[in-house]
Amino acid sequence: MKKKLKVGLVGVIQLNYRGNKQEVYQRSVEGLKRLSQELGFEFYWRKDFVVTKKDALEALNEMERENVDFLLVQSTSFSSGYLIQILGQTKAYLGLWAVPEITNSGPLPLNSFCNMNLNMSILDRYMPYLEKDAKWFYGFPEDELFKRRFEVTIRALRSIKNLQGSNYALVGGRAPGFDNLFYDPRELMKKFGISVDEIEFGDLKKTFLEQSGSKIKAVENEIKAKYNISDDFTKGFLEKMARLVSAVRELSESGNYDGLAISCWPRFRVELGMVPCGAYAFLSDEGNTTVCEGDIISLLSMKMLEYIADYPAILMDLSSFDMNDNSIFLWHCGIGSRYYSKDVPVLERHFNPGPYTEDRGWLTMAPVSSMQFAQMPATIARIGNNLSEYFVLSGEFLSNENKPDYDGSRGWLGKLKYFGEEINILDLVNTILVRKLEHHFPVVKGTWDSEVIEVMNWLGIAPIQKVPYKDYYQNYKNI
Repeated sequence: MKKKLKVGLVGVIQLNYRGNKQEVYQRSVEGLKRLSQELGFEFYWRKDFVVTKKDALEALNEMERENVDFLLVQSTSFSSGYLIQILGQTKAYLGLWAVPEITNSGPLPLNSFCNMNLNMSILDRYMPYLEKDAKWFYGFPEDELFKRRFEVTIRALRSIKNLQGSNYALVGGRAPGFDNLFYDPRELMKKFGISVDEIEFGDLKKTFLEQSGSKIKAVENEIKAKYNISDDFTKGFLEKMARLVSAVRELSESGNYDGLAISCWPRFRVELGMVPCGAYAFLSDEGNTTVCEGDIISLLSMKMLEYIADYPAILMDLSSFDMNDNSIFLWHCGIGSRYYSKDVPVLERHFNPGPYTEDRGWLTMAPVSSMQFAQMPATIARIGNNLSEYFVLSGEFLSNENKPDYDGSRGWLGKLKYFGEEINILDLVNTILVRKLEHHFPVVKGTWDSEVIEVMNWLGIAPIQKVPYKDYYQNYKNI
């Protein structure tokens, strides 16, 4: 169950400013109440203004007792710089907020913006030992400038709150040879508070084989209701797909896991006579986010995107690019999602046969979930496996009617922006390769560049800078 973000509000003032501070504060409280319903966060506000050091200490303790995740300090009017020195010690993420002046001439009624400027500067220049930063806000809650900046923060901090303390399962380790997908569980715990239970493939296999006939039949019916099935050969694998779905559900529930990374090959083919792609797609669509090849950091990145967008994410490879229309081809063998598909996803044979047997040759396997992406905006974001850097790329999936593609889950993404800025396809490809980025690309519907960047800024994870294309060899460590 997703955790709600809790926002706290404190108003700081100086008594001799003549503007109607109570009216300004009440307007702000009512506006945030409306936004709490619209954006789905809890809201708590201090009733009394903060004027003195004593007030500030009481307000800080009040917000700590309420366990607010994000504390807004509104400069309802100008106030003493002593106040932010106390309130800035909050454990919560911090926002500083100024409002417009409420008259156009005569005595300055509030001097709110100047106070926010003062408080921002004090945090950095006078109290660097706190290592406390803040995001600024300006306007009333109904103003577009305030509302857009605030929504970005709510989505970003909601993602962080839900990531922290998560519990993942890694089943069967990494897929053989995919050693760029390694991760350090100690760093994952240190930076995110995320724990990973490592489970043997044999344990999943045992659960797979023990599923009851009635459970399998019920899941088969669920599958048939959500997919088109290409042929009788694929239909013959539905029982195994249903077994796997049921087994992973059981595993996920027993461990209360927020997501699973499962090594999909070669053991599913060799030991269970199937491929798990269709089952992973089905599970992810229902909220049991399941990634292939044992890629824990892709799972982390997908969950980050899901908490931002409130929408299921999907994991793709980058398999080709087109310099003619500045697009990239995203593909995976068969984890097609009904949330992304132009039509109902199709269960069909895996494009790549295996394993090889002496008596029967290369064996065809199923089922995979095949689809073409519908036209939609999308965001790709991935934290590096070193957990110290990240990138974000956005664009729009194009109509596939006039562009050839390959079997599987796939689509061409154009109108590319890297960190919100347009990027040439050769600069993008060069950046990916010169900076040695991992080959898995988590995708979510919608344009969420700002939200991803804000998540990473709060967490102190560095952006992977663009490396413009050159004809000569580039060593990124010297760039």
